[in-house]
Amino acid sequence: MPLTAVFDVVGSLSWTQLALGATSFTILWFLVTSTVAWYKLRHIPGPFFASFSNIWLVWTAYSGLSHLIIDAEQKKHGSVLRTGPADVAIFDPETLMRINSARSPYTRGMWYRSARVDYRADSVLTELDIGAHGKRKSKLASAFSGKNVARLESKVDEWIAALIAKIHTNIASGRETMDIGKLVQYFQVDLISDIQLGEPWGDLEGNKDAFGFLKMSDNFLPAMQSFAALPLARAIYTSPWFMRLFGPKPTDTSGLGLFIGIIEKEVNRRFGSNIEKPSESRDLLDIWIDHGLTPDECQLDLSLLVPAGTETTASMIRGTLLLLGSSPVPYRKLKQELRDAIAAGRISNPVTNDEAKRLEYLQAVISEGFRLMVPISFGFPKVVPPSGDTICGKFIPGGTNVYPNYHGMMRNKEVFGHDADIFRPERFLDDEHKAAYMRKVTDLAFGAGRFMCLGKALALIEMNKIFVELLRNFDIQTASPERPWQRTGYTTWIIDNFLTRVTEDTTMR
Repeated sequence: MPLTAVFDVVGSLSWTQLALGATSFTILWFLVTSTVAWYKLRHIPGPFFASFSNIWLVWTAYSGLSHLIIDAEQKKHGSVLRTGPADVAIFDPETLMRINSARSPYTRGMWYRSARVDYRADSVLTELDIGAHGKRKSKLASAFSGKNVARLESKVDEWIAALIAKIHTNIASGRETMDIGKLVQYFQVDLISDIQLGEPWGDLEGNKDAFGFLKMSDNFLPAMQSFAALPLARAIYTSPWFMRLFGPKPTDTSGLGLFIGIIEKEVNRRFGSNIEKPSESRDLLDIWIDHGLTPDECQLDLSLLVPAGTETTASMIRGTLLLLGSSPVPYRKLKQELRDAIAAGRISNPVTNDEAKRLEYLQAVISEGFRLMVPISFGFPKVVPPSGDTICGKFIPGGTNVYPNYHGMMRNKEVFGHDADIFRPERFLDDEHKAAYMRKVTDLAFGAGRFMCLGKALALIEMNKIFVELLRNFDIQTASPERPWQRTGYTTWIIDNFLTRVTEDTTMR
């Protein structure tokens, strides 16, 4: 039919007929696309709306209760849960170990792009090309290994001492009840920023969110995690043109943009000078420059480190403090282990990383706290290779995103026992063989193989030290047992109003 004839036919229709035609076409389009979306994973159980639309996962992510909702659905539907047209969730540790293995054919999902903060290029987190990601990661890893571990430990000691001093000051001024959650955040931001560029932001000393970064992060995280589950929205807001117009900019006066500007100036200054620093004062940027990173790579990956290295470790520290402050028996056992170790001269002041590793009950507390308060609840999907894969007895076609349900995995009763929801550090001491496997499972939250978290070594040093130093100086208890904090989950956690009563403990000094 000639095009003019088509226009003649359309022009002869009434507005009612046109509206009905448009409505019918829309309904037909929705039915066809929904059927196509449903068909690919029709054999995988899950919520009804998740089988043909991403909206279910978007709503779940935005609710702040995704860890509870997905757990409930996983228990209802089984070890492989459909969460979207091309998405499944798993909480089987053996499957995740296989996906993370060094020779795994799995790749990184487009979800990673949601963490992009710069329109110019990808950071190591958002780089999807496996080869490019591996090469870049190997350069970055140098700062977290070898002789640089001693520098990291020294910085951790310095900032834990600053945190202890701040708490002493609060107590001396009559403020025994304090928001220890905020103090831990301030400590973590200053530690990471100091390790990066040799200059802290000053959050802890000023007792405030100096550049508004934490406020920006809390406001941005719910929207970012929701859009991450919606392919079209994710493609738009991570596109170069959108980020150029609306993303953080070096000219911003607060938040991530301000920090990007600070990084950009410092990177340009370092690359433009030949000043040789003493080895003891070299920071992470110095090490990366030595290992051949370009100025752009340094800027992109430094801008990632504060958001990536702050909330995850801070969440774990705060979570373990909550569990200890609410559990008298483990609390007393840990305090007694520290008293005995101090009396026997087995730990220094401050405790060294190696000394802390030899404190059995401390290590059990750290593992149990990490398990129950896992810093990452859900996310970081890997893509099934084109040939497909069989997961927990079900064939999953190529191109499917496989999301680890870390929150559910760390409460898997087949791994951790019938009381997996209870804070009981002794489970890591009861049976050596079982404990070794349980630790292997908890370590999955750090990733493994080529998907290993770059900051794992630093996080472990912090966890080994901070509980020793806090409990040798203070007694800590939750201030509001009925509502100890406000916590919402958006892949990682937003924690507010974590009030504790902290008093001096002079028996271990």
